[in-house]
Amino acid sequence: MSSRADPRPGVAYRRPGGDPDRLELDSLGDPRLPVADRSHEAWLDAVHPEDRARLREELATGDADVAYRIVRDDDLTWVHEHGRRTEAGDVIGYLLPAYDRIERQRRLEQQRERLEEFASVVSHDLRNPLSVAVGNLELAREFGDGDAIERIDRAHDALDRMDELISDLLSLAREGRSVESTAETDLGVVVDRAWATVGRTPNAELVVEGPLPRIDCDHDRLRQALENLFRNAIEHGSDAELAEDATPVGADAADDGEVGSDGVRVFVGRTDDGFYVADDGPGIPPEEREEVFEPGHTTAEEGTGFGLAIVERIVEAHEWTVSATEGRDGGARFEFAGVETRGETEETTCDEAAGDEFADDGTAGGTTVGGADSRSTE
Repeated sequence: MSSRADPRPGVAYRRPGGDPDRLELDSLGDPRLPVADRSHEAWLDAVHPEDRARLREELATGDADVAYRIVRDDDLTWVHEHGRRTEAGDVIGYLLPAYDRIERQRRLEQQRERLEEFASVVSHDLRNPLSVAVGNLELAREFGDGDAIERIDRAHDALDRMDELISDLLSLAREGRSVESTAETDLGVVVDRAWATVGRTPNAELVVEGPLPRIDCDHDRLRQALENLFRNAIEHGSDAELAEDATPVGADAADDGEVGSDGVRVFVGRTDDGFYVADDGPGIPPEEREEVFEPGHTTAEEGTGFGLAIVERIVEAHEWTVSATEGRDGGARFEFAGVETRGETEETTCDEAAGDEFADDGTAGGTTVGGADSRSTE
């Protein structure tokens, strides 16, 4: 069919047999749509990889009413395809600029920028008087008596909590950003580094169950999400004991094979479409499993309630999903889905002496324990 100018918005098209990989233009239409010079015998090559399955499913049902992204020179253009199936089995219709999605995305970006700017200003303005208050408390501590020092310590604790809240609020605002670039990453290395920075908490052990995959992600933001999950598990604690065949790795590991009365085990492993982080702590009641991701929700006396909200923001920025469910022995389990995996990595652990140092090849140093890595912090 010959292409001809058309004053109407969009581009008229025909899909012979409803084939998602074939598209014939009936008009040049809207010049803002980057489709005129496409190879229309391999249309799916122009569609963003994450949107191809959705386009196929839509065309398989008959008519088409679907939005997806066209990739051109690393630029993305949202297209709304609206068509109907003819008696001959073809699909005819229009490709239209997805103005609603473009405008919504623009508004969201503006809102996020304003929120981040506001959070930064508030953080700065609040931290200045906090610093002054802390400094004066330190001076008062030097000259106070026993009763006064006790009161000063309580005031100091309150200021520390305010500082923690400010940090979490600022982080929550910033994590609304979408992930602009990702890289193929060894999930095991991210796990090790996150565990190493959670803090040398007594009687906490990390168990990596089987090889972890390589994934596409923003390393730093995923590391923060894992740190929050690990910290959440440790803060809620557990009374569980280590299995007899689990050997902690680390110079300070317990000799008797027990985590301890206040200990917790944290497990990381892969799933069919991602990975999970679980623990053997008290778990999350079914009626609270959706609420735990809401900002401010916490059951811990000293918690800010923003840790899991930040996790969800980071996950959504990667276009993944995260859900809370029940793990082993009634503990909590967080499942990450929609993660594109790229094979398995060798099982690795944190090096006892190096801590957060890793080999040049991108894997962590250390010793593998059987079919699962077992790491502890003290």
